[in-house]
Amino acid sequence: MLDDEPAVCQTVSLVLGREGFDVISCSEPASFVGLCRETSPACLLVDVVLPETSGLEVLKELRKQSCECPIIMMSGRSDIGTAVQAIKEGAFDFVTKPFRGGDLVTCVRTAISPVKRNASPPIFHFPGRPPLTLRERDVLHELIGGRSTKEISRRLNLSPRTVESYRVNLMRKVSAKNLAALVRLGIAAVRRRT
Repeated sequence: MLDDEPAVCQTVSLVLGREGFDVISCSEPASFVGLCRETSPACLLVDVVLPETSGLEVLKELRKQSCECPIIMMSGRSDIGTAVQAIKEGAFDFVTKPFRGGDLVTCVRTAISPVKRNASPPIFHFPGRPPLTLRERDVLHELIGGRSTKEISRRLNLSPRTVESYRVNLMRKVSAKNLAALVRLGIAAVRRRT
């Protein structure tokens, strides 16, 4: 966990520790990135607002170094632009402080365990476009199934705002002008692969 506020680190360590998670806190971004390289974390929690750099820069660096574990971004400022940017850079989820302990535990559990589904979501292939993240594939699969943001948030244990962030990012990634175009492109991308 990377956060420059000792009280947040203590609270998160206590909440997750009670649930059997081992939590290592760090307040310095460079040390945190080095620690992630040396260990095999199951999940990372990264604060967006840090004194020396932004958590988004840390997220980019971790992804550049091929860190594939789920990264949950945290912020006391909940603006849709930051959430969209975090998802675009490969964050698993975006949670707003202050958060309830039970919600954080659920978020971490969801991140480290496979999403419960009847069948794996399809692999979408968009030639000339960056590949979709696992969570983007989940959301697109649900959108193709005709589910609303509220239904998707419930099924995937995400906040409605996070689902909206994924939807906006998906539309940008595949150059879809609206939701209907995104669904059409998604269906076509599955058909090309099969």
